[in-house]
Amino acid sequence: MRKILFTLFMVAASASYIAAQSLPSSAEMKKQMDEYKPKLGLKVGYNWSYITGNAEGLKKDNNTGFMIGAFYAPASKGMGYRSEIIFSRQGYTFDNGGKNTDVQNDYIYLPQLTTFTIAKVFQLQAGAQIGYLLKSRTTTNSKDSTVTDLMNRFDYGFVGGVEIFPFKGLLVGGRYNLGLGKLYKKMYSSPSPFPLPFDPEKTDFKNGMVQLYVGYRF
Repeated sequence: MRKILFTLFMVAASASYIAAQSLPSSAEMKKQMDEYKPKLGLKVGYNWSYITGNAEGLKKDNNTGFMIGAFYAPASKGMGYRSEIIFSRQGYTFDNGGKNTDVQNDYIYLPQLTTFTIAKVFQLQAGAQIGYLLKSRTTTNSKDSTVTDLMNRFDYGFVGGVEIFPFKGLLVGGRYNLGLGKLYKKMYSSPSPFPLPFDPEKTDFKNGMVQLYVGYRF
């Protein structure tokens, strides 16, 4: 009986030792938990924007602006998902009778992206987004005119880009935004001076933009 009890004790002790040896250390467990923790982040960057499409007599050019945003990314390895909210100041410039005029549009965008991470330091991103126009204005010689009523409030399109993670939570990225929604919706009919040298109703302008940004993942 003693031999049986001693044998059972040795078997149990051996199993406990093997199990303890197979358990990861506290440092390894913390590393694994960090890898599977959802990522929240902030980013800020530079916009290089323009519009696609043409109008008779319009000499248009690109414009610059800025973006600021936040994102949430569920934990994943390889293929994953990211949801963002972005404030974006963008637009274009045109020659209005020899006067340089800026059109500045402020949007809130909600990109929904599929991501693919390579070696934990490089990420490809692609997806779609919808946007809501907060306001639009033209600026000529420091004089502003509101043109929000001419604009379609909702925008939509595709986005794609890359991000690099140099160290810790720092990120550096670039993205291209291709708008599919028509910019303008109706003809201007106010008695005040006409703010645009074309009939908005007869155009098919759409947004286009390149973004460069830096950010941090928590």
